[in-house]
Amino acid sequence: MTVAEIRDSKEKMLLYTSIQYDVFEVLVGLLGRFELNYFNGWSPSLNIENQLLIVLMKLKLNLRDIDLAHRFCVSRSTISNMFNTLVHALHEMLYVGVVDTCFPSQFKCKGSMPKSFAEFSSARASMDAIETTQDIPGHLDTQAMAYSSYKSRHTVKAVTCVAPNGAITYCSPLYPGSTSDVAIVRHSRVLEKFKPGDLILADKGFTIHDQLPQGVCLNIPAFLSSRGQFTKKEAELCYKIARARIHVERANERIKNSEILRHIPATYRPLSTKIFQLCSSLVNLQAPLLKEIS
Repeated sequence: MTVAEIRDSKEKMLLYTSIQYDVFEVLVGLLGRFELNYFNGWSPSLNIENQLLIVLMKLKLNLRDIDLAHRFCVSRSTISNMFNTLVHALHEMLYVGVVDTCFPSQFKCKGSMPKSFAEFSSARASMDAIETTQDIPGHLDTQAMAYSSYKSRHTVKAVTCVAPNGAITYCSPLYPGSTSDVAIVRHSRVLEKFKPGDLILADKGFTIHDQLPQGVCLNIPAFLSSRGQFTKKEAELCYKIARARIHVERANERIKNSEILRHIPATYRPLSTKIFQLCSSLVNLQAPLLKEIS
């Protein structure tokens, strides 16, 4: 299998890589500008195009190494070496170099504000948590930390931020499944990216009012507490927040479309945060979430 066999088919490119060929070419050009240091001093036998194809197929479809080795006529160790090397390189270019350093300002967000944010014109990001299962850790104390009472499984989770136009603007490192959303926000220091006058939309789990920088506002749905029902004003606000926040949930669903994130095996645990943040960065290279933005 080679890139030449699928590059003329948009359907096949999206199936195997999740991006179109013109975007694929840009990534090949970026990788070609750097000298890659492969693990164990290994020299690649495949060109950079096919190496990138292998990595994207692994991320998108989570094909086993032996399957990819058979398709590309190389050894399993070669597949593993390429994957580890290119994940580090692509993560450095796409997440560290773009997503993590280019948090859009409120002014830029207003330039592509969808209609659903009409009531939240100062919104800079919608915040949400994303969670996926993992292999059970070997140590008992680590097992307890990784167990999620919400999923009833051992998981890892992260916090993501999505701009009003649907672009993913932040992904925290992965944390053990028992970690609360509030604790992740505090430890990841994501709130340092916001400026006075910014508005954050989030769900009820993000009770982070005491962490907000001066001048930054937070809108979360109202709590029912001991009352029988919401007031009309509270119900309307909950509806408007949910309508605006649907984009962050759709963005998170796109991240989860990377099959490699359906379940994190123990072998990929040291690389899991880079894989997650890379998959999140690749979502921004796909078609826009919102038709009115495209």
